[in-house]
Amino acid sequence: MVVAAVYLAAVAPLIGLYADREARLTDRQVLLARLHTVAAQLPALQTRLAELQASASARKITVDGSSDALASANLQSRLQAIAASSGVAISSTEGLPAENRAGYRRLGLRVAVNGEYHSIVRMLAAAEKANPPLIIGNLWIRSGIRAPGSTNVARADAGFELFGFRGGDTVGASRP
Repeated sequence: MVVAAVYLAAVAPLIGLYADREARLTDRQVLLARLHTVAAQLPALQTRLAELQASASARKITVDGSSDALASANLQSRLQAIAASSGVAISSTEGLPAENRAGYRRLGLRVAVNGEYHSIVRMLAAAEKANPPLIIGNLWIRSGIRAPGSTNVARADAGFELFGFRGGDTVGASRP
């Protein structure tokens, strides 16, 4: 009985303490291996971060123009260039009121275009990839119905709102 009492009072807690410390040591060794792996990747990640920061700082994010009217005109000429390169005709454009957005002025155009369906899709893709970034909203496309087996190209009409941002001070900004 005395041996059992000594075992339960002294030896069993020591065995439990030993097992807990062994588990903690195993966890720390696994963590150490992970930290070494991450530390080995750090120089490559730092190089990639520097490359991304350099490309982000070199990328233009605003439409040129010292006023909203000039920036809207530049936005419209950018749209005309994209449409012409895609083979799409612009039916009409309408300027939207400029709005303050977190230190920038959001400029907008309401646009109606027509052309081949695939050309319109190509123009929309080019506008989204443009530099500076252009945002398309409220898009609708209406296409004519082709007869099955017809070789005629599907014509379509589309309308959307195109937005760009102008940097600078928003207090003295003029409205188109």
